[in-house]
Amino acid sequence: MSWFDAELHPVALRRGDLEDLAFFGVAGALAAAGDAGVPATGAALRRAWDALAPGALRRLRRAGIAGYAALGLHPRRIPWRGLEALLAELPDYLGRRHVLAVGAIGLEEGGPREEALFVRQLELARELRRPVVVHTPWRDKERVTRRALALLREHELDPARVLVQRADARTVRMIRACGYAAGLSLSAGAGDALDEAVRLVASLGPDGIALGSGAGEGAGDLLALPRAAGRLAKAGLSPAVIRRVCGANARALLGLAPEPAAASARTGRPSSR
Repeated sequence: MSWFDAELHPVALRRGDLEDLAFFGVAGALAAAGDAGVPATGAALRRAWDALAPGALRRLRRAGIAGYAALGLHPRRIPWRGLEALLAELPDYLGRRHVLAVGAIGLEEGGPREEALFVRQLELARELRRPVVVHTPWRDKERVTRRALALLREHELDPARVLVQRADARTVRMIRACGYAAGLSLSAGAGDALDEAVRLVASLGPDGIALGSGAGEGAGDLLALPRAAGRLAKAGLSPAVIRRVCGANARALLGLAPEPAAASARTGRPSSR
């Protein structure tokens, strides 16, 4: 089987890292704009978007991995100057090849400024009919996630096109109860995130769960996704369940074909939008 990583941070990864991913069966990945090492200025954010798409996506494809991006203004990197110009330019960036979604957007601490930016990007995603990748913080996760879910419901985005990243045992049920996909990061938080993800998939089933390595950011485990597939198999879960949480659910959310056919890997065109 081949895997699709629902949370990869490829900008910081070396060529050898990407080749290792491909060797161990990672055939595709979603890379969302984040906050790592990016000062909150308009110029720096534009450079970060360029570094991701087309920059890192090209390197992924040269390594044999079909890479796709989500671009947006992260709540931890809201510029005090030039925000309106960035929002006006964002649709053009979203029109770039292999850029399929808006994100990562969401809330970090909450409050009027973060919420206003989140809502404006949700409205843009709805207007452009794009999937949304939603960031949730490590601190005060339950409260902030609950508020983000309320804003998502208020703006009536298609639940099947929303991925709420960095869910955990405290929030995965509320995310799925709203009909959204919960992204479990295999390298994040305290304790063994990989074991926790295996436990959650085993207890809750595969519906609305997408696993992401988190590799390329902090102490992210480069091979977390193949390791998770192996542990899920050892836990007695079926190949169909493993296939869904290790790729098929994320691909469906993005409107991609169930398996990364050679033609789509070359062109980067999804089967449907």
